Amino acid sequence: MYEKDLVFIGGGHTHALAIRALAMRPIDGVRLTLISEQTLTPYSGMLPGFVAGHYSYEQAHIDLNRLCQWGNVRWIKGRVVNIDVNSRTAHVEVENGSRKIDVSYDIVSLDIGSTPDKSVNGAERFAVGVKPVSQFASTWNGLLETSADDSQSRWGVIGAGAGGVELVLAMAHRLNHLQYHLVYPGAHVLPGYPARLVSIAEDKLRASGIVLHPDFRVAEVTATGLKSTGNKTLELDQSIWCTGASSAEWLRQTDVKTSAKGFVEVDEYLRSVSHPQVFATGDCADMLHDPRPKAGVYAVRQAPFLVDNLRAALSNRNGRKVTLQNDFLSLVSLGDKSAVGCRSGFVGSGRWVWRLKDHIDTRFMKRLNAPGEKMQMVAASDDAPMHCAGCGSKLGPELLAGNLSQLAQHQQPSVTPALGNAEDASLWQVPAGKVAVQSIDGFRSFSNDLWRFGKICVNHALSDLYAMGAKPVCAQVWINLAFSHPRLQKRDHLLLMSGIADALQEQQTTLAGGHSTEGMENHVAVVANGTIDPQHVWRKNTAREGDMLVLTKPLGTGVVLAADMQARAPAIAVESAFASMMRSNRDVAHLLDNLNPSAVTDVTGFGLLGHLLEMFNPDEKQLLGAVIQSADVPVLDGALALAAHGFRSSLHPQLQPLTLQARIESTADATMVDLMLDPQTSGGLLVALSRESASHFINAMEGHAVVIGEVINSSSAVTIH
Repeated sequence: MYEKDLVFIGGGHTHALAIRALAMRPIDGVRLTLISEQTLTPYSGMLPGFVAGHYSYEQAHIDLNRLCQWGNVRWIKGRVVNIDVNSRTAHVEVENGSRKIDVSYDIVSLDIGSTPDKSVNGAERFAVGVKPVSQFASTWNGLLETSADDSQSRWGVIGAGAGGVELVLAMAHRLNHLQYHLVYPGAHVLPGYPARLVSIAEDKLRASGIVLHPDFRVAEVTATGLKSTGNKTLELDQSIWCTGASSAEWLRQTDVKTSAKGFVEVDEYLRSVSHPQVFATGDCADMLHDPRPKAGVYAVRQAPFLVDNLRAALSNRNGRKVTLQNDFLSLVSLGDKSAVGCRSGFVGSGRWVWRLKDHIDTRFMKRLNAPGEKMQMVAASDDAPMHCAGCGSKLGPELLAGNLSQLAQHQQPSVTPALGNAEDASLWQVPAGKVAVQSIDGFRSFSNDLWRFGKICVNHALSDLYAMGAKPVCAQVWINLAFSHPRLQKRDHLLLMSGIADALQEQQTTLAGGHSTEGMENHVAVVANGTIDPQHVWRKNTAREGDMLVLTKPLGTGVVLAADMQARAPAIAVESAFASMMRSNRDVAHLLDNLNPSAVTDVTGFGLLGHLLEMFNPDEKQLLGAVIQSADVPVLDGALALAAHGFRSSLHPQLQPLTLQARIESTADATMVDLMLDPQTSGGLLVALSRESASHFINAMEGHAVVIGEVINSSSAVTIH
């Protein structure tokens, strides 16, 4: 049973390695959490190779979601904007900053990297920063598109350390038709490296057509180039800042002691010198006992020390002092598949050095992106505390009391919730001329990010009401939290209920009451209540010949979630699936209000084909069916590839007989047909509309709806091409 929370903020190299190590040998009673706004975090050692075109985006990035799924680590997608060291709480922005949640910790570790020091006049406005590396990797794709055919463009890289030299050579290799300049304040590139290595690098720079500008200390960056402290000027179309480092602004606003540049000052155990429950590593930390440059090589070497000291801190033991070696293999890539390296006075260069670097980098990434079979949860010991069932499984009143008052709440006079006044049941008045609509949905948790999971559960449940044309009024919620210490359960309860309450408030639905218990795993069920004019109920089995079939969300959540539970889903697929599930069907239903749809259903557990079959009334004299164009059916990024590799929801085998019962005829790809049977979580609406109404609807949906087929007079229920 978990009793303490160890929270990692940021997915840097040190944290990725530490998470892997702690997942393989867990700390008894400690839950691991990673908070990161990126699903894919870049590996700095491969950035030059990515820029040069030697590695794909995926090859050069660590898939944090996959690592966390493999290691049973709770992953929360969000951006930390502050930490309160007194309450031991991280304040996190989610949904692109539109919402804020709090994540509590017992011990927290920071590995959030650094940002460029753009204190030079004009640098913030006119220069592109190489750090954070994650932002530059995305920026580079945009630069590639805008400069593909521009042979007159002049690019300058400011800074000639290893990062600057590797970057300018990589860009010159990838886009060799541009003009490149390397600007630096010293006499030579690569300060601190052996003279022979520097000479090899400078020869390579000149041979690649890169103009060197030594003794050029930048005083100002302008829209047209650079000005030096000695009044030199250099005309440039693009300035790329690759020198100096600064910390995230929010670190300066905490009570944690930081250096003049805002980095967390840590002792020989990587602990904050002011707050021992805070650890920091990588570029965001300054080791006072042994200052080092901001470089990935040191971050990697800090990982085993961080792991040992986190174990010690959580077990009340003495830590292990950080002792980093001074002599290590240093490798600098040279744009093409060659490199130069040195160690202990030896300097070597050529393609064999590149192959060595490539071997080291790819082996490092394999440890993190392909760590092996998914880790299994450790079984409870025989002396684990007994947990009651029945009413004894309820969460305690003290645990709930403080949380409910913090939840967002949509108020409406027709509903009297059973929350603050602690009534046994809620009251709600159905307006005259309306009838009540009620539905229930729920499932076990497929995500450790409880805020997102709570929102998705609400979206999924309210979708049944939207599919009938009803207006949601109120909802009741049952949540079951996995066994853990009451302190952690209180934290989880607030996160889960915050997601539920936020989704209900966004959809103008009142949280009327609920029930909270504990058990083997997290589980949520939502009873959705609404009202509707009985004369304007949308039915699902009243499609008409000639109707267009319109789908409002892509397929594939079942396949993606099945692969994700095995830590096999790529980041692009997971991001795509969650973005879809987080989008409610409220706006879709509102747009349909004036379009008089013939039939509407939501695509959920029975998949597209299962719910499509429900749209044809078998009691009608006219036999109706549908023609589906498989090429027009939208699919989540990565879902088709996962389906082709054999990933399926566990419900899928039970849905397959539907195809036989319905006499489906198909000439489409078998994998695509399987995706049409894929059970959807928080899926879209499937709507039968006249041709004219379908055109209006699709235009209004702005890319979130497509025609996938047509209702026809047919003896075969569905024909798929």
